[in-house]
Amino acid sequence: MPRTLRLSALSIAFSWLVVGCSSQPTQLDDLPRTPQASVDQLLKDADREEGAEADLMRLYAAQAAMQAGNAERTQQILQRVPQSKLPTEQQIRFSELQAQSALAMGDNAGALRAMQHPSIQQLDSRPLEEQLRVQQLRADIYDANEKPIDAARERMFINSLLPASAQTSNQQAIWDSLAKASTPALQQASSSATGEFAGWVQLALINRQNSNLDLQIQALQAWRETYPNHPANSKLPDAMEQLQELQASRPTHIGLLLPFSGPLANVAQALRDGFLAAQYQAQSQGIEQPQVTLYDSTQYVDTLQALNQAKAEGVQWIIGPLEKDKVAYLAALPELPLPVLSLNYSEQQSNNALTFYQFGLAPEDEARSAAIRAWEDGRRRMATLTTNDDWSQRANYAFRQQWEALGGELLGQEIVDQPATVANQMGELLKIRQSERRANNIQGILGDVKAQPTPRQDLDALFLAATPLQARQIKPTLAFQYAADLPVYATSHSYQVDPSGTQNTDLDGLLVAETPWLLDQDDPLYASVTSNWPQAAGPLGRLYAMGIDAQRIFSRLPQMRQYPDTRIDGATGLLSLGQGGRIQRDLAWGQIENGLLEPAVLDERF
Repeated sequence: MPRTLRLSALSIAFSWLVVGCSSQPTQLDDLPRTPQASVDQLLKDADREEGAEADLMRLYAAQAAMQAGNAERTQQILQRVPQSKLPTEQQIRFSELQAQSALAMGDNAGALRAMQHPSIQQLDSRPLEEQLRVQQLRADIYDANEKPIDAARERMFINSLLPASAQTSNQQAIWDSLAKASTPALQQASSSATGEFAGWVQLALINRQNSNLDLQIQALQAWRETYPNHPANSKLPDAMEQLQELQASRPTHIGLLLPFSGPLANVAQALRDGFLAAQYQAQSQGIEQPQVTLYDSTQYVDTLQALNQAKAEGVQWIIGPLEKDKVAYLAALPELPLPVLSLNYSEQQSNNALTFYQFGLAPEDEARSAAIRAWEDGRRRMATLTTNDDWSQRANYAFRQQWEALGGELLGQEIVDQPATVANQMGELLKIRQSERRANNIQGILGDVKAQPTPRQDLDALFLAATPLQARQIKPTLAFQYAADLPVYATSHSYQVDPSGTQNTDLDGLLVAETPWLLDQDDPLYASVTSNWPQAAGPLGRLYAMGIDAQRIFSRLPQMRQYPDTRIDGATGLLSLGQGGRIQRDLAWGQIENGLLEPAVLDERF
């Protein structure tokens, strides 16, 4: 994260500016500036001193080591300094150096602990430049520890105290921190924030929640009227500033290229109806929307022919195609006559990534989301249960990649598409047979004492990518193997959308990745769409939601490409743009209770 590195370097540089001159040093600020002296020399000088003078010299040596970029040695020197015996101003500097070095070494938690030392509470007694330096460092540390709201608030506190030349970059850093915050965290902060910080949070929510570009511009104008004196009003964050350019250059004519006849016609119609529903919503608010022309992709032998025809008819953007072979064909072309947002993914890398974007309901997104959610729940050691189906294997691969990238350990991978072997497979995975043998041995030795077998204790949870029929076998098997409480994170394939809950027997407790459209049902369009198309409340709802998101985000794709941290709350998940123009989704999570999927809460036991 370049900004964090720059601010950390600035913090280190500041620490040299506050060192004064004195022939008889009694505190850190009075130490003589001796840049020629090596850390080794400073430590030798300290060894010739005693008590407070020795501690002071070692603290200065630690500072010199940190300024030289040697974080590990800084930590080693600080271990020889008793922080609790230092005067308050030296304790503050100790905490600062400890935090700087820990952050540089990747020990983010250690850096945060250093900033929580009681001496930091006395920071307001120190010179202003020292206060600014420490608060900038603290903001960096909050960011590193995934506390973006705290980081943004810290930067906001010091913004007006910074030189004018530094305020612009600091305000951008405030925005960058808020861009990393989850929507629930922003909403929670909004409920209690006041004054300038409330303005920052509201601005971040506009960027996150208003997916449609025109509605976003409308909300931004209202925000500027509400916060006329806000620092971001005179200089909007770069991503928000770009919105007006995007609106001015947005397409006025788009084409939907979908298979409106043939076996995929029902899918195409759901996507179309979702897309047009989002279009009509914006129009109902008095916002002019692009003209839409429908093209049946099944009527073209060559998909490029469809794009050329659309261009000749004045179309400026194509949404589609849906068919995987047609998506792969366009992805392989060196250039396209029109920018395209396909509604499926190509297996190969796109050759025209600047004009070709890909969006779909990929199981890989659910798998990656499962890894992230399990990690946030405190799991560290998992195993996977999948089938031989292509989609399941792709999900397994995506989960494994994401899980290991987070630092998780994978203890096993089982194929569970043969019902007759599942019980034995689960017994081996859970090492329940070994436990049963131990229990029998104990009972044989102690007689009447009953010893119940227990599953292995080093397995925290399971990831499941299977069908509802297979999933309904897994949960009872876990109970039979004494592991009923073992958490299972599953893709949406594992259950059926059923208002009665009768089709999800034996699945209670299963954690499921699902679109916000079906899980939360709080999208502004949910009531109207499901009343016009009742099937949008069932499994086809995912496709309606995908069509809605396609309409809302296609005009924001240039913004998402230029500012990769952009996140958009969509009907299909939290959307971001990954490599190769591929839109990625972070899914909402539910838990099955009495056969029904209910929103799950983050496990806070860890």
